[in-house]
Amino acid sequence: MADIETAKRNAAIKAVADHFDPSARYVGIGSGSTIVYVVEAIKALKDDRISRINYVPTGYQSRQVIYNAGLQDIKFDSLPPDTVIDVAFDGADEVDEDLNCIKGGGACLYQEKLVATHARKFVCVAGT
Repeated sequence: MADIETAKRNAAIKAVADHFDPSARYVGIGSGSTIVYVVEAIKALKDDRISRINYVPTGYQSRQVIYNAGLQDIKFDSLPPDTVIDVAFDGADEVDEDLNCIKGGGACLYQEKLVATHARKFVCVAGT
């Protein structure tokens, strides 16, 4: 595994360890390569409660990652009114030394913004 992929995996494991609550009701899952490692880290917790959480994907790829992990997804549009997502995880294309993040301008950006702004906590997962 390339060094950057190792960094992404380690960042995801740390982010999940520090910010994921197995008793959460809704968890946002962003898009991109780092999110695969976030979902792997959640699944690795081997806590029965993670299967009761509704995971809110921001795109087709993240929905497939959630589905392939055997977790339950829910579309953002299907959330009950006034729902607050407990925590949202997403990656960044670039992060500078001041922790300013650059997000891609891809098709998922709008959905990522919706999920992030409806989350109690937003966690940007990035490796160096």
